[in-house]
Amino acid sequence: MYENNDQKVQNEILLLYVLDNLGFGVSEAVLTEFIMKPGLVNYFSFRESLDTLLRSGFVSITQGNDGQDIFAITDTGKVSCRSMTPDLSLSLKIPYDDLLLKEKDKLRSDMTVSAYVFIDANKNLAVRCFIREKGNVVVDLRLPVPDRETGDQICEKWRKNAYALLPGIIMAAAGETD
Repeated sequence: MYENNDQKVQNEILLLYVLDNLGFGVSEAVLTEFIMKPGLVNYFSFRESLDTLLRSGFVSITQGNDGQDIFAITDTGKVSCRSMTPDLSLSLKIPYDDLLLKEKDKLRSDMTVSAYVFIDANKNLAVRCFIREKGNVVVDLRLPVPDRETGDQICEKWRKNAYALLPGIIMAAAGETD
């Protein structure tokens, strides 16, 4: 997987560095997309490094109450990261610093507010809209939709306006109207 042991160590430090600087847990899909974006780490090296960090206790994996695996740096990982960050190659660090600066808020939003279209157990098309806080889903709405286009529109509006839409949904569910 690695060209040499130094590359392996660099990838592990990089993963710790990214998780430490994000400051919140992320799904595997979000972490994978983020690490792969600059094109400096291949997927197999990323997975092997992540597995090593999990086994060593530097990264934890928990399951949110929606069943999604959430990866976060542990306290031990933070200590190791901060002592090893000076050894992180600038050719790796700088592109990820730029990416963290540009995308950290979007990643936080993606982890706290999300929506997707899916086929439910009865083979009907549905939308799941949720809000996650501190790794736990605090709002989880599942709605049947007539078609994919409508589902995609609902997902887009939820991602952009979840906190503005939520009071109206709660009032409607409680039978209150304006």
